[in-house]
Amino acid sequence: MKNVLNLLTTQLLSLIFIFFSNNLLAEMPRVTPEEVGFDSEKLAAIVARADSVYEAGLLPNYVIALAKDGKIFFTASRGDRTIGTDSPVDMDTLFPLASMSKPIASSAIFHLIEQGELTLDSKLSDFYPEFESMLVAENGSLDAQFEDLTRPITILDLLTHTSGIEYRSAIGGTTDVAELYEEIGLIDACLSASENMELLAQLPLVAQPGEKWNYSVSTDVLGAVIERVSGMPLGEYVAENIFSPLGITQSAWKHSNDRLSSHFATLYNPPANGQVALGRAGDSEIDWRLSESERYSACPVGSQARAFDMGGSGLVGTANDYLIYSMMIANLGEYNGARILSAESIETQTTQTVPTALANLGGSLGGGRPFGAGFGISIVPDTIDEPDYFSWGGSNNTGFFVDPKDGTVGVQMSSCYRCRQALIPDIEQIVDEARLD
Repeated sequence: MKNVLNLLTTQLLSLIFIFFSNNLLAEMPRVTPEEVGFDSEKLAAIVARADSVYEAGLLPNYVIALAKDGKIFFTASRGDRTIGTDSPVDMDTLFPLASMSKPIASSAIFHLIEQGELTLDSKLSDFYPEFESMLVAENGSLDAQFEDLTRPITILDLLTHTSGIEYRSAIGGTTDVAELYEEIGLIDACLSASENMELLAQLPLVAQPGEKWNYSVSTDVLGAVIERVSGMPLGEYVAENIFSPLGITQSAWKHSNDRLSSHFATLYNPPANGQVALGRAGDSEIDWRLSESERYSACPVGSQARAFDMGGSGLVGTANDYLIYSMMIANLGEYNGARILSAESIETQTTQTVPTALANLGGSLGGGRPFGAGFGISIVPDTIDEPDYFSWGGSNNTGFFVDPKDGTVGVQMSSCYRCRQALIPDIEQIVDEARLD
């Protein structure tokens, strides 16, 4: 009888969990734009902007949502999870978030710091000794004479992309070392964290730690650090310490096959390597200039086949969940009564840490844009250092923003690799112009 009661209790708790998980979105308050200080008619320009690229066949779908003070005041969506099928995208659709994983992984590092497990000055070699005696190929040139490290790589270096580590050439690296990354396939989700770190430590850095901003796999390395320190993969650590307290239940680094088959948005890209554009599919009148992407063919993103939860990529999540995470950032570490991080940690993440001069020397994604410890910082035009908004995007055409002045947050999801139709800057500008006096 006791076993039967335990079974019934477990089943009841599971039903309760499923009920609240499925109704999380409904519990988030919905208000009109005017109730939180925005003009509905002006916000309609967001739909016009998104529709312009969707109807041109350049984006397969989109989901856009805005919130303030914990209330959603604008949503828009169009398209299907798979072109030519009746599967409309919505706030619960799973998108491959790519580099939008980075801020969340960085938040996980700050959570570990607050637990006293490490510091910003902790050395990478404390956790992976193979990084203790790396060599440096100045500017990533294999023709230059290699140098010894002048100081160790630190956690802060990794958070700010000043570690001297590179990205593979297919993602953004431009050096000889980036070509080596490409040949080896780093970082590889099919390999374990330890295997990836062992391979990475054998390649030279492209600069001395702390001397240059270079967008890189540094945040993937942070994922490996989290795994080594906490004893659990990044996805599990985030789920336990960030997502669960926030009520986030649908986003993760790994999903069940059933969940992926019923909610995942198929990834597309502009035709490459002999691919042919889809053209018109099903009943659509749109001439699609896209092909299905093979980006994750080896180890499908979000699947249980992945051996490494990469800090810089790999998160598969929903617009609803990322909106909640963004609200927590906007509210300096707290959301809906749950304190995730201290205000000091959030301020460190979103305060310019990398001097603009260093960022100007960075790779193609640097461009002089200030960078904090996990977030990009856009500056108010015609000012020197006044933050306009914090943000970051993913290479599958996703993005978000957090306005530090009034806490307005926005997310934009799509599933299009290398489509380069970044909407967040335009959306944020429209939101600014829609504010009521």
